[in-house]
Amino acid sequence: MADFDILNAKNNLLDFVGELKHKYELSETVTEDYFEPGMMENLEQYMGEYDDCSNMITLRTEVKGLRYDNRTQNLERLAVGNLVKVVRESENRYNSNNFTITDKYGKSLGNLPAELCNVLAPLYDSGYAAIQKATASYIEKINERSRYAKQGVLFIELVIKLYAKEKTRNIGD
Repeated sequence: MADFDILNAKNNLLDFVGELKHKYELSETVTEDYFEPGMMENLEQYMGEYDDCSNMITLRTEVKGLRYDNRTQNLERLAVGNLVKVVRESENRYNSNNFTITDKYGKSLGNLPAELCNVLAPLYDSGYAAIQKATASYIEKINERSRYAKQGVLFIELVIKLYAKEKTRNIGD
């Protein structure tokens, strides 16, 4: 990637981190009686931080697609604090920038949001970003939700290291 493309990709990722931070801040201003389905749920679970000195990003985001491929059932074995694996899935037929989330058994739990995948993948693929750690940060299992719910809820916390120059891939990637 050219220097301009890398800077642009990094800025796009940092913009996404800022959006997550804004969601969390919004959670502190919304009253309990306010409800907008699909827009205001679990705002307090989001988080986005960037440390310019260490070039580290810490973010919490919702995992998407739990409704498919028995992922809600796979969620039953997971607990808050458990490590999860973030796997690059460039052959995904819906989004070639996809990252999928798996449990320690390799069972799929869902995907990172497409918006995050689209800004992270160029940096990750070129070696300018590496995922240092991924853990389950919030879980609502299907039996804990409304009887009308069709899937569980999973948020993960990611720690991402940004590099100034291309680095080799994480061990095991």
